[in-house]
Amino acid sequence: MHDEHPAPPDPLGLAALLESDAVARLRQLALLNFGEMNAVKVSAGFDMPLEHGAFSDDFMEAVRAVFVAPEGGTDFGAVYGSFRQPGSVTVLAEGPGRGRTTAARALLAELRHEHPDVRVGRLGFGASPDFPAHRLPHVTDWAYVMELPPDEDDFAVADTFGATLGGLRDQLAHRRARLVVLTTPEQWRRIGSGAPVGTRQPLGTPPPLEIARKWLTAESPGFPVDRWLTDGHIAALLDGRPPVDVLEIVGHILHAHRSDDDRLPQLEALEALARKYKREGRTPFDRQVLSVLAARSNWRAQLLGWHRETGRTAFQRNFLVSCSALRGAPVAHLYAAAADLGKRLREPKVSLGGQQEPGVIEMVASIDGELTEDGTVVFGRPDWDDAALEYFWVDRPLSRTKFLEWLAAAPLKTSRRSLDSLSRAQQQAMALRIGSFAVQWAVRQRRQEPLRQLALGWHGEVLWPTLIEILTSAGVHAASAPYIHEMLRQWAQTDSPALRLAVIEVCAGEFGRQHTVKALRRLRHAAGGPEPEVRRALQGAVRALWSEPTARSDLFSYVVTWCGAEATREAGRESFRTLASTTDAAASALPVLLTRDGDSDFAPSTEELTTGWRAVLCGARGLEPDDADATAVRLWLDAARRYPGLLREVLTVLATAVRTEAGEEPAAPAENPRDRLRAIVRTWARTPDPDASAPGACELPANAPSRTAVYTALTHLLDDGLVDSFRSRLSRAAGAGAPA
Repeated sequence: MHDEHPAPPDPLGLAALLESDAVARLRQLALLNFGEMNAVKVSAGFDMPLEHGAFSDDFMEAVRAVFVAPEGGTDFGAVYGSFRQPGSVTVLAEGPGRGRTTAARALLAELRHEHPDVRVGRLGFGASPDFPAHRLPHVTDWAYVMELPPDEDDFAVADTFGATLGGLRDQLAHRRARLVVLTTPEQWRRIGSGAPVGTRQPLGTPPPLEIARKWLTAESPGFPVDRWLTDGHIAALLDGRPPVDVLEIVGHILHAHRSDDDRLPQLEALEALARKYKREGRTPFDRQVLSVLAARSNWRAQLLGWHRETGRTAFQRNFLVSCSALRGAPVAHLYAAAADLGKRLREPKVSLGGQQEPGVIEMVASIDGELTEDGTVVFGRPDWDDAALEYFWVDRPLSRTKFLEWLAAAPLKTSRRSLDSLSRAQQQAMALRIGSFAVQWAVRQRRQEPLRQLALGWHGEVLWPTLIEILTSAGVHAASAPYIHEMLRQWAQTDSPALRLAVIEVCAGEFGRQHTVKALRRLRHAAGGPEPEVRRALQGAVRALWSEPTARSDLFSYVVTWCGAEATREAGRESFRTLASTTDAAASALPVLLTRDGDSDFAPSTEELTTGWRAVLCGARGLEPDDADATAVRLWLDAARRYPGLLREVLTVLATAVRTEAGEEPAAPAENPRDRLRAIVRTWARTPDPDASAPGACELPANAPSRTAVYTALTHLLDDGLVDSFRSRLSRAAGAGAPA
């Protein structure tokens, strides 16, 4: 790979500054540090696909700036040389931690740099087991990365996937497009048979020292990289580490390097560490290196010494936890939050109103922090705050539940007596910091309690959308996705409305677009329950997922299943009505359930439509014609007049939906769905057609039946169904009274 497009002159270094900001955000994303992103000024669409799934140029340039070619596999230059050819399909089948996602993005980034006219982005696999060639977008000059969904529950990618790649290459070549497919070695062994020779490209492992060099150079222009990476202790710390560990160490190095000499820990605090590593130097650089080594061990020895100091109080310990967990909050709120934590842990009450307890200046000094001019607390030791939280979590296992309750409540206390209110930006920053901690602990410790407590505590609060953003980000990033996906599946099957609501809203967003198969199966579990907010969210998710053509068949199948099961009938009723009330943008006023979509092979059967309408019309109470159900019915009747070929199907479906089935007792008169449907249609029939010249009015075809004729036809069908039902009941009664 080589650079055929040199950058234009940039005497002020603005391009490097923008690139370094983007690289900083990329590193924070890889480490799940969502709380750090507020300080990084990059595009809002940085790591998410933009219009039509395109990656932003900032994101691609950041990837290109830090990518290190792996060693030990196929030469990456050769992989790119093959990929850059129009029509190429490149399969990266690697296990966790091997950098397959980064390598795929690097291929796209290099192609975008070499050919600026080519757009690059993510392509969803869809909801069906295979990926037919007609699923490719009908656009030219694109390159895609597509991750295959893992085998899960009752879904598995088709065994014939590999055999279809030859035809897929032909379609890609026709569109001057390229495709990178991400899978695992186990899945590829099952589905890769018949794939064209050379499709799979084995990756090696990028050298840790080179990963560190690239990130330090890109994120901090002018950084003394050689001095740091030639230091024997730093080189040994990096040796053999996986990429995520390397990025953590890079963060420690940057923090230590940027700390002023007077903010670094004194040599006395690092004496034991200096003896352990036989580091004799006393220069500021030696202290920086020792700080990195201490940070890598979570400052455990130093924190132990701090906690064991004579006279150390519970209030000081709680203040350290408060400053560590609520980074960026005004110190007065940190001070009050420390008292709240003590109260939550049922410790002796502290009075903050007078001068009995130490003040904020003394408290900040007691935790080796620094009070900034803007009234926040910072630490000179690299990642001292993260280490303090880790120490508390390990050291106080019986306090974890109370700590999590306090953590969830802390950003909601936006105003206190005699304190300035937290701004929305400060509240948001606290929430992101807390969410980062919760995600990191959930993923690394395989325990969902931190995130579960946030969902329960922020349910119905102003921070709920922030939680959904955090869960969505964690659900689409490679480092956290596997555990978060499983956690969402478990949440979907709980009795908690808050947890199921979170699952539904996450499935309605970017997670649902990228992982449609998983989203559908989690919605299937979360659909039950009577809570109105859950059902409303489900409607939104149904609308969102309908925008993916390949998901429509499976989505509709789930909705019909919900309609037919007692436990999920209410969810199915509202979901079906949502789809029944949605019109096709390409066909004026035609309901989407009456279209026949060739792109998605979606063709609902009459039986499925009847099941859905039965849930809608038989699930309501009363005879009121002017409600959401009536609106949906009128839409279908109007469509039947504009498209007379649909008239028979529409009327048959509606009439059959309200027919009493054999063996079923007729409904009470006030709840009779047949009478309710008749009332809706009669009211519609008495409403004159809108003036054809009115805005939005559609011209009817010459053979369109009148409203009265439609009402009459439906009435005949309803009456015929009533007669059939009456005869069926007479027959059953006669059979019951016949002699044995």
